Parts: sequence; C-alpha cells; structure tokens
Amino acid sequence: MRMILTVLAIALCSAGASAQGNPFKGKNVVMFISDQERTVMHFPPGWEEENLPGMTRLKKNGLWFKKAFTNACMCSPARSTLMSGFLPAQHGVRYTLEQEMPNTTYPQVELPTPDIIPNLATVAAAAGFKQVVYKGKSHLNKPSSPDYVWQPSDLGKYGFSRWNCPDAGANQSLSEAGGSYANNDYRFMYSEGNVEDCEEGALQYIASEAAQNQPFFLVISLVNPHDVLFYPSTISSTNYSSSYLDGPIGLPSTVNESLFTKPQAQANFKRIFDLGGAIDTPEQQLAYINFYANLMKETDSYLVDTIEALEKAGLYENTVIIRTSDHGEMGTAHGAQRQKMFNMYEESLRIPLIFSNPQIFPEPVETDSLVGHVDFVPTIASLFDVPATERAAWEGIDYSSIILNPKTAKPVQEYIPFTYDDFQAGQDRGPYVKEPCHLIVVREVRYKIAKYYDPSREETKVRSQWEMYDLLKDPNEVKNLAAPNYKRTLAQEIEFARLRKKIKEVESVRMAPRPIPREIQLIADVKTTNVIVNRITDQGGMSGLPIGTGNVSLTYTIDFKKSSATIRVRIVSDIGLIRANATATFVTDPAANYIAFTGTMDFTSGTGAFRNIKAKGLAFADSNTLNGQNGKVSINGTAIY
Repeated sequence: MRMILTVLAIALCSAGASAQGNPFKGKNVVMFISDQERTVMHFPPGWEEENLPGMTRLKKNGLWFKKAFTNACMCSPARSTLMSGFLPAQHGVRYTLEQEMPNTTYPQVELPTPDIIPNLATVAAAAGFKQVVYKGKSHLNKPSSPDYVWQPSDLGKYGFSRWNCPDAGANQSLSEAGGSYANNDYRFMYSEGNVEDCEEGALQYIASEAAQNQPFFLVISLVNPHDVLFYPSTISSTNYSSSYLDGPIGLPSTVNESLFTKPQAQANFKRIFDLGGAIDTPEQQLAYINFYANLMKETDSYLVDTIEALEKAGLYENTVIIRTSDHGEMGTAHGAQRQKMFNMYEESLRIPLIFSNPQIFPEPVETDSLVGHVDFVPTIASLFDVPATERAAWEGIDYSSIILNPKTAKPVQEYIPFTYDDFQAGQDRGPYVKEPCHLIVVREVRYKIAKYYDPSREETKVRSQWEMYDLLKDPNEVKNLAAPNYKRTLAQEIEFARLRKKIKEVESVRMAPRPIPREIQLIADVKTTNVIVNRITDQGGMSGLPIGTGNVSLTYTIDFKKSSATIRVRIVSDIGLIRANATATFVTDPAANYIAFTGTMDFTSGTGAFRNIKAKGLAFADSNTLNGQNGKVSINGTAIY
C-alpha cells in the first residue's frame, strides 16, 4: 500500500509541477545546517529579528515552517534521517557515532551507502544538479582508515563531493569545537586552498567554482551552537570570552519544574549529566542559556556571509537557501535540563526550517503544517523533478505541495513520529540511564504522547512509562496527563486511549525495519550454570557486531550417541533481544579436558533494534572445558534486519 501511495504521489506532484511550471527547476540550492539549534523560543520578543539578521532575511523572502521537527536525537540519528528519508528503524543509525566507541563493544551503525539506501546526494544528482557539494560537519559515519584519519572519500561514498574534512562536532573534545581554538566552523567556511587537500571552504567554492557548475547543490553544515556543551565543565579551557555568557535572555518558565510526574529517565539523565558539571544556581543557568544564544548569533553571522557571497557571485537570485538544524536543545527548560536526550519536549524536537528565494517567495510566508526531517528527501525529489526510477518507498511524507502552494495547500500529515534510542547518550562509559529510556513519540497538532520502554522488556520485565500533553491547554508541557497518579477527565481518558493505540500503530507500521544485510561477528565467554541429564545451560557476557555488549544464554540438548546437539539461544542487550536456534556436532578430549561444538545457527526473531531479524547458516562454535567453566563462543555471518 505504501509503495502504491508513493507512486501515486509522485505522479500527482509531477503533474502539478508541469501544469503550473516548477519555479524550483534549474535553481541552485544552498542547504545551511546548524547543530543543536532549536527554533527560537522563550527568548524576548524581537530578539531574533535584532540578533539573527541572516535568518530574518531568509524569512522575508521565504516560507517558514513554524512546526518543523527532528524525528530523532542525537546528532547521527537526526542527520541520517534528514539525509535519507527513512527513520532510524529503517536506516539503522540509532546511536551517536563516536571515535572512542568501537563497534565491537558498542552499538555503532553508520548510514548505509547508496546501493542500499538512496540519500540526498543521489537524489540531487538524479535531479540534474551538476555538483553535490558538502562543506562541514557530517556525523553520518566513521573514517574508513584504521588510524581514524578522515578522507574526502569517507563522505564521497555517499555521493557528496569536495568535502573539507576532517569532521567535527562529534563530542565534548575541544578539538571538535565549532569555535574556540579549534574553530572548525571558521575552517569549514573560510579555509582556502586545494580541494584535493580538503582546504576549499564553502565561501571559496561559491566564489570560484559555483557559477560555472550551475545548478549546484551545496550543503554547509556547521557545529555551533553545539559548543554550549562546554559550559560549565570545560569553558575555562576554551578561548570564549566571558561576554559570551552575558546577554538579555531570561530563564524559561519551567526552569524549576519538578520531574516527579515525568518518566524517570529524565531525572535519571539529569543526575548523570550533572556529574560532569551542574548548573544549579540561577547565575549559572543564565550563563548557559545566554552562551547558547550568543552561539546562535555566531552561526547566523556565517549565514550572512553565505548570502553576501552568493550576491557577490551573482548567484543569489537563482539560489534556493534552505535553513535548518539537526535537532534542538533543552536550554534549562523543564527542571534545568540541557542537551536533547531522553525526552520529547518541544525544546528538543522543534527546529528552524525555511525555504528562501526572492523570486519564488517575493513576500514572507509561514505555515503551521507539521513536517519532519524524514520528509525532506522525498520533498526535494518532487521539487526538483527526480525521476521515479531514482526514488524510493521513503518513510517520509512529501510536502512539496505546501512549498509550491503555501497559502492554499492542505497539511500532508496529522502527526510527526519521533524516536530516541541512544541509551549511552554518546558516552563510552557509564553510568547510563536506567530503562525504560527508549522513546516512541507521536506529536499531533494538539496532543503529544511518548512511550518510554525497554527494548529487551521481554527478558527484563521492565514496564513502560508514559508521557502525554495537551498542547492547546498546556503549551509549556508541564502537566503530564499520563502520570500514574494523575486523575484524567473522561475526555482526557478517551484521548489517552486513542493515542496509546496510535503509538502501537506507529510502532507496528512506521517503525517497521527495512531489511538490510548486516555483519554478525559475536564472541562470548560462558560458563555452565545448569545441568539436567542431557540438557546443559551456558551463560555469559557477549560482545561484537551488532549488539555492542550484552549477555547470552545457550541451552544445549545433547544426543550423546550421535555426538550432536540442538541449541536454543537468547542474546540480550540494551538495544534488543535476539532469539536463535543452532545445530552442532561435538568432539571431546578427556585427556585435554576439552569439548568443542561446531555447527550453524539461525536467528529467528528479535525485539528493539533487532525486530524482524533473520539469518540462516551462521557459523557457530563453542569450545569449553569438560566442567563447563571456560567456554568460548563465536557466531559469524550475515543477518537481514
């Protein structure tokens, strides 16, 4: 059904564009992305117009989506969704990619290459853009080099050209900063030199290469205001002046809100995050939010530079500028929370989104239609007439009709799906937030609901927790209508039941995985924990692809006459459960105190990140001492999920 609807939508959009004349066809595109920048909220009236001249100018000749959302947090899941048109459940990037977190011990999944999932670069190329150029932060993958040295080919494999690596903004390291001594945003924008040496900045490209390569598609992706995470713990090690901590921004009304009625993951995360540097006093909180605002101003100054460079090169009139960010920032709201983890508040989810061009939008236009990052690639495909053969059965919803006819078009969807899966929050060591801390969210125009769950709940028995808000009556999201002791009215009870059903539908349909071949490379140290006649149970810790770390239980039913065994297997991790069966033969050597099983294993089903996992004929081996106290298990092959 989804494929039929997708094909029908392509036909209708193409017909509409042809009938009216597509104003986007032939235009250049500059996509300007910031990191961790929410749409302006809780700031003084007029602050944006006074302090963000770039954003303000785009709105004067653009369409502003007032209700635009990220569909995932943190950086890697959000960006992979934006770049692919699929949700984390399909593209697999559920966890922030970090250098210090190898995929042999942590769940780390990169955005699949275009032969598996098409992306913005391949769609733009199919639309006829002569060059699809990327300048700045990516965070879609890791370097292919074993010594972690970035090469242009690391992003080139997705279809982007002229990337000025290395990547930046991946973590709390000062070398990753957008500003300060590292000054990666300045490098991304202003560096000059040979493109082969990653020295060509965004402004150099606009000045020297863009005009003769029209139409071009240029992505400029900056780190800031992500540097806000340096306050307070490492701000003294940066070269940000004290003036960055000053400003007119006051604290949000929910800064002192109790989290008692909210799912426990929020308070749990706040306690853990505060271990790295709390902001308990109003003075510290004001410094934090004003630092954030000043970083937004700095990023906007680069947007102004971009606009001026386009004008100087004579490209501004023929270029569509798209302004957005990957996700938001709590900014001390809801109990002085920071960052964007383990919650579904508007501060974390709502992001700027503007499509701007003086010819297409001679006057400012705005819309309250709900749109998300997952919808971006299918929308670009329609706006720029990408052939049907180069499209996919995207999970995102095409909203090009709103862009082409913003004053008359109807909304294209009734809700935005959102997920959060990064239980590690990008950290290579604990403590980690306790389950339930994975989220599935439905954000409608009026109501919003979240299910906080444990993907291995079948094994752990951890019960889900719920969060629900009536945004019409409670726009600041203070009153959790799903709190255990909250007495709902009949009308609220009806909505709660409806939304829980909606979550179940979204989980079943929208969060269904896209079958992708993935490597299996698991090892475990096990010990025998139970023996009943010919039935032996071994248990122990397991690590490797794709679980990171977890535990395994193997129950052997042994046929001593045939020297064979059937094995029932359960692999449990923080990201889901894998069920498997194996058959093996074994040999023993009493003199060497040794028994060895070799055979094949099939993955039959799973939960969480391993929903619908299937594998046939995985190589299985288990060697152990005869007393079962020194087992070594390995599982290798390829699974589809």
